[in-house]
Amino acid sequence: MARKESDKLPKLDAEAILRTLADIRSKIPKVEGAEPVKRPTEDTSRGSALDAGSLEEFEYLAVQDGLESLLAEVEAYRAQSTAKLMEAALNTFYAAEELSKDPAHADLIPQVEEMRAAYLRDTGKPIPPKKKE
Repeated sequence: MARKESDKLPKLDAEAILRTLADIRSKIPKVEGAEPVKRPTEDTSRGSALDAGSLEEFEYLAVQDGLESLLAEVEAYRAQSTAKLMEAALNTFYAAEELSKDPAHADLIPQVEEMRAAYLRDTGKPIPPKKKE
């Protein structure tokens, strides 16, 4: 089915946009030990809003793919960073909990209880026991 003139996509400088996305991607910090971003496979059986029948449509699809890839990478970085922060927070909790058992540091008991309550409130689960080293 041919597109009407009013359905035509505006001209796009896909090459410049993809260069900009690559530049942004290069600035995303890498998290040590991180797995490469694995994008879900797309169900192509239903087709696309664009049928890639023209160069313009192909460029739009390339930019869309580039944006989705960048989004997946940013989300992976955010998730990995959050996991590292949670690990550091749990280590702080375990240290405070251990110190609070000493009568000389009994003043830490309210902070330990506040951390325990905050974790439960935010995650819906109790703080996991410290892993044996």
